[in-house]
Amino acid sequence: MQKKFLAAGAVALVLIPVAVFAATFRTGEQPTIPSGTTINDDLYIAGGNVTHAGVVTGDLIAAGGSVLVSGDVRGDALVSGGNVTILGAVSDDVRAAGGNVVINGAVSSDVVAVGGQLTIAGPGIGGDVLAAGGTVRIDAPVVGDVLITGGDVFINAPIKGKVDIEADKVTIGSAAVIAGDLTYRAGKEATIEEGAQVKGTTTHTLRADIGRAAKKGIAAFVSAWLVMKLLMLLAGAYAFFYLFKKYTETIVRDSLSDPMSQLGRGLVSFIVWPVAGVILLATVVGMPLGIMALLGYGILLIFAHIMAPIAIGSLLYAWATKSAYQVTWQTILLGVVAYFVLGFVPIVGWIIRFAFMLLVLGAGLSLKWNLAKEWR
Repeated sequence: MQKKFLAAGAVALVLIPVAVFAATFRTGEQPTIPSGTTINDDLYIAGGNVTHAGVVTGDLIAAGGSVLVSGDVRGDALVSGGNVTILGAVSDDVRAAGGNVVINGAVSSDVVAVGGQLTIAGPGIGGDVLAAGGTVRIDAPVVGDVLITGGDVFINAPIKGKVDIEADKVTIGSAAVIAGDLTYRAGKEATIEEGAQVKGTTTHTLRADIGRAAKKGIAAFVSAWLVMKLLMLLAGAYAFFYLFKKYTETIVRDSLSDPMSQLGRGLVSFIVWPVAGVILLATVVGMPLGIMALLGYGILLIFAHIMAPIAIGSLLYAWATKSAYQVTWQTILLGVVAYFVLGFVPIVGWIIRFAFMLLVLGAGLSLKWNLAKEWR
């Protein structure tokens, strides 16, 4: 009954395709897919320095400090990192976010990219381009439309659609041929080099009229942040599991096997812990303990945020397969996606997320308390 009771709440709001399990996962300090390797499904890869030089027949989801994609991707590519470089061909969409982003491979569909320094070059883009960054440069032909929000924007390639720019500075290079309209908002007129062509209508609006463009730019940044948030949560959950495998499995089993007790412990701890920390902080003698308590409370919340998706995934998998609770990379992926989607469901979704955080918090504290009693 307890298993069904917990599963009903999560499944009522989140339906995750079974196809999510048809994927390959790589993690570590320097995870690599070498040249000549073919991944015949989706690839999820995360780490410090990530390299993909093979072929992925499905989607690629990659996150790391530095991400290099020199191999081909026959589905979508979702990439996030400090430095992102895409040199291989992508048969569908590209979603990229990072401090420095370079897209230098052929992209058959759309590109959405956000970066401090953003460069789009190579054979060309088969769809639209939506870009936001401090410096944005487009040197690749684009079949569709181009929408850019940035500081310094430079376009030096053929664009078959229309171009819409919001920037401090706009430069249209000599190799640019814009078949549609050029609409831009800037404090001064664009620099249009000799040889550049704009076949449609050119419209310049002073930067004071930026309401619509600002909204588009914000939407681009928010989309990129959400992708990065999902990838960071996924990487954190995988890292925690692989570093503390037995601990993770024990907490999941304890929290889901006795949900009401663990929920109660978690709720009491969630309320009492910070209050006790503040009270100790207000006393001279207890100030060091108060500081430690509040710091520990912050760590506990991070722990609960990482562990809650793992518990959700184990519960959904056990409910769907009528098997015992288990923790694998597939169940973690399932749980992270479910947890992420629940965040977009007002009130009820937030309550479910919070409840699972309390569950794992209670189980974690219970486990620590039992260990402490053994050491006494």
